[in-house]
Amino acid sequence: MLTNFSRLATTFTVLFLLAAGAFAGYVTIRTPSASGGTISPKTTINEIEGYRTWVKVNPVPQLMKLRTQLLCARQMSPAGADVNGPTNPHQEKYITVYVNDTGKTAMMEQARPNFPPGSVIVKEKLPDKSSQSPELLTVMIKREKEFNASGGDWEYMVVDGRGQTVTDRGRLENCQSCHLSTPQSDYIFRSYLPDEVRNKLK
Repeated sequence: MLTNFSRLATTFTVLFLLAAGAFAGYVTIRTPSASGGTISPKTTINEIEGYRTWVKVNPVPQLMKLRTQLLCARQMSPAGADVNGPTNPHQEKYITVYVNDTGKTAMMEQARPNFPPGSVIVKEKLPDKSSQSPELLTVMIKREKEFNASGGDWEYMVVDGRGQTVTDRGRLENCQSCHLSTPQSDYIFRSYLPDEVRNKLK
């Protein structure tokens, strides 16, 4: 009788632990989002997960350079680019840029960078210099050779400021047409590099 009870108790314990383990697999673990809140991993985009722990290229948010603003405005409205008009998505916007471990050497140490496949660059678009919540994220992901031969094998991605929703991705012409002007730096604008880094690259 005691043996049967022991077996029953052991079986119940095992089943309980298995059920607990299965349940744990469905528990939503909250992780930091780009905007400083929390989001579920199920809605986190793998390529940029945890990007705020990467190398922060420019320690202080920078106003988008005028040249970049003009390039983007021309692409959005070729007939009449107005850097101060509605066709310029970067008008009076600040940016903070992050790069993952794969791409940090090319970004921070190479005068003529050659980003290896797997490099990811995230640019936060901020409404003002003190903002902690980006309006959106623009992302560049270096893919394997021949993914996008005419554009340096970069994939472009536009993500909402929370880092949860991809609004567009691929060989995005609006993005690529501007970046094609910088082949000497592997199609990356590095105008946001701090002066101490830029001086080392000369």
